[in-house]
Amino acid sequence: MKKICQLFFFCFSLVILSCLLAPTAQATSEIETKYDFRYQVNSDGVTNVSQKISLTNKISAVYASQYSFNLSMTAIKNIKAFDGEGPCRTEIKQENNLTSVTVYFNQQVVGVDKTLTFNLDFDSLETAHKEGEVWEITIPKIANLTELDDYQLTLAVPVSFGHPAFIRPSPIEEKDENGFKIYRFVKSQNIGGGVLATFGPFQIFDFTLFYHLQNSNLSLGETEIALPPDTAFQQISYQKIEPEPVNIRVDEDGNWLAKYQLKAKEKIDVVATGQVRILAKPQQNFPLPDSQNLEKNLQADVFWEVDNPQIKKLAAELKTARAIYNFVVESLSYNFARVEEEPERLGAVQALNNPDQAICMEFTDLFVALARAAGIPARAVDGFAYTEDSRLRPLSLMIDVLHVWPEYYDEEKKAWIPIDPTWGKTTGGIDYFSQTDLRHFAFAIHGENSQTPYPAGSYKLPASLGKDVQVAFGDYQKKESTSNLKLIFDLPEKIFWGENKKGKLLIQNAGQSAAYQVEVKIESQGLNLISSSHEKIKVMPPFSSKEIPVELTTKNIFGNGGQIKVWLDNQEFEAKIEVGSLIEQIILPVSGGLLILLTLFIFLKKYS
Repeated sequence: MKKICQLFFFCFSLVILSCLLAPTAQATSEIETKYDFRYQVNSDGVTNVSQKISLTNKISAVYASQYSFNLSMTAIKNIKAFDGEGPCRTEIKQENNLTSVTVYFNQQVVGVDKTLTFNLDFDSLETAHKEGEVWEITIPKIANLTELDDYQLTLAVPVSFGHPAFIRPSPIEEKDENGFKIYRFVKSQNIGGGVLATFGPFQIFDFTLFYHLQNSNLSLGETEIALPPDTAFQQISYQKIEPEPVNIRVDEDGNWLAKYQLKAKEKIDVVATGQVRILAKPQQNFPLPDSQNLEKNLQADVFWEVDNPQIKKLAAELKTARAIYNFVVESLSYNFARVEEEPERLGAVQALNNPDQAICMEFTDLFVALARAAGIPARAVDGFAYTEDSRLRPLSLMIDVLHVWPEYYDEEKKAWIPIDPTWGKTTGGIDYFSQTDLRHFAFAIHGENSQTPYPAGSYKLPASLGKDVQVAFGDYQKKESTSNLKLIFDLPEKIFWGENKKGKLLIQNAGQSAAYQVEVKIESQGLNLISSSHEKIKVMPPFSSKEIPVELTTKNIFGNGGQIKVWLDNQEFEAKIEVGSLIEQIILPVSGGLLILLTLFIFLKKYS
């Protein structure tokens, strides 16, 4: 079975706005600067931005005559500026996706402790936008925040947007005001990297995935493919998988591995179609990893050189997942040129020694290795990450753009927590540790093995061209869980007294979503149940089946009918088994034999 498994990893970069103060005289020791910004998002997404800026002279010979700033965006309009004497003249230039604005003041405020206050208002069409089921709001970072004497920020969001999935950083104050939810931030919160807010409890993506399989051998072959699984932060529903797999099993990392049998020289194309719901908070009662799995997620592997002296030394110094995340973001630089090639995976140590050569793989590998060396279970996740970055669109027309990010296990939350140091770097400081966004869709999890299973998008053949990963925003339709458990009895038709007979119960999930903590209770009547009467199945993915062995014997020598009752997922199933009596089993055969012997004896005596 030949597979082309080269992945192309790309990085997402949000549009970051930079406000740069550049008056004629601007030494921070000469002018005290205070910002009071308000971003009011309207129900249509248009954001009214009001910037109140105060410049206070610290020496008599210096005053501010103009104010310049750059916005790395062009979708702004209605720019107006005014000071104490009225509207100010402005110059606006737009080029290379930048808008440059210069405000010329009417006033010339001179003298120590004299303050010039002016306002700059404009409408932004890029600050807020709705993607699928959620509203995303990105407030610009401030250049040289530490040089400002004060900075206050207010975000006003319509109550109709619903509850926030997350706001980074957390506001110091929240209140309701005239149909808006008001969030307030201050300089001491270290908001220099900007504010990122998402409203809505989840995101919906529709997906279609293609897997190209080939058996190049002259005999029957088997292979497995990794289907996107449920995780603590995502719920999967499959409309169809064609052709259907023989079975789907769940490995120790939680991957859903679908088994296929291929005839000699056979090729098949598997198509999986479904919908995923990406959650802002982890699911309650999601299955927890066992201690053995967590222990394996501390071990060294290819690309995760946990025992390397450099890695061990750094891990001992950093100690926590947050400190390791910060170190990776600050130490590595994203190399956009490498993604245009077929990049070779460097691993943690090479990433550390070549910090300017990193792409998503290196950010992830370095975090995983350092976390494991620090005694924190960590793993990597391959998957899809939605981005509207125009630099990625030309490449994604014909090839599959995938992303990789790490997870670490949080003992307090009892969950694998996804983070993204790559995006933490490329977005200029947005915090992707406290919580990721609703754009990350996991395809395959690498915990016990740093390289397998391969994610969707990497099951290619030389002749298979085009995109094998198709993901788009979907519409949420509220519905109950669509797991559909069925039971098939495979039991002996008849049992005689004194016999032990074996059979099995075949449980199938014929629904679209996984079933969890499936309890199977077995009860016998007129029979002795030797095997277990209670089974608990941790998880059953859709299209999967599970065999439960059953062993039975009879209770009495006289026979009578027996039956097996099974309770499964609030359903009751029953199967009848014929029980042969001692008379039927021994006495009748013996009597029949004696009768034959007697007949033979009479016959021989008569004719002797």
